[in-house]
Amino acid sequence: MTETKLRDDLDRRTIVVFVTALLSLWFAHFGLRYAPDTSTRLAELCWWSGTQIVSYLVVPLIVVRLVGWKPSDIGWKFRGTSHHWKYYAILFVIAVPFVVVASMTTEFQNRYPLFEVFRGQEDVWPDLRVWWIFYVLQFVAVETFFRGFLVLGLAKRFGQMSILIATIPYLMIHFTKPPVEALAAIVGGIVMGFLAYRTKSVWWGVALHVSVAALMDFLSLGHKGFIW
Repeated sequence: MTETKLRDDLDRRTIVVFVTALLSLWFAHFGLRYAPDTSTRLAELCWWSGTQIVSYLVVPLIVVRLVGWKPSDIGWKFRGTSHHWKYYAILFVIAVPFVVVASMTTEFQNRYPLFEVFRGQEDVWPDLRVWWIFYVLQFVAVETFFRGFLVLGLAKRFGQMSILIATIPYLMIHFTKPPVEALAAIVGGIVMGFLAYRTKSVWWGVALHVSVAALMDFLSLGHKGFIW
């Protein structure tokens, strides 16, 4: 393959990634406006997570299929990644004390779990189980899009700079969250992006993201009297 042909292929790949990202980010935000009228928080949250799953998971996978790439090109691979768990385990251990301290604040307890529960509320577990299924799939979508489709999809053109490129929109989707959590998204975006760049896989990142979110919900439910 000539140098010109290689550069043209990289440019086409870059354009595909950027255009898809623009459309996915637009729908992930504005798709919420088309939510059906509902009086239940569960339905509202499932619609929200559904827009994220479609925008950040379904659309990129369709694009990958249409342009002839492989899912492994955006981090969907398991082979050769079993020894990477220790890096993510270290990150989880580092995150635990910060989450524990944050969980004692009123702001944290008012926000988590995203499916609101209140002291004395009964029969909350069936709805929580439904919500957690959507919640986990949403994290699969987020990691696939930001660490897989963006970081790995742009890596051949921009190298490690793709990590910073992907971190910018990742920070922006956290603007509605508490400032400290949004600040942590910068660090998390860079660190998780770097690990995805090195390992060429998003699955341990999914596991870490789900583990931290589960810990946050567990602590919040505990402080509200649902567990202890």
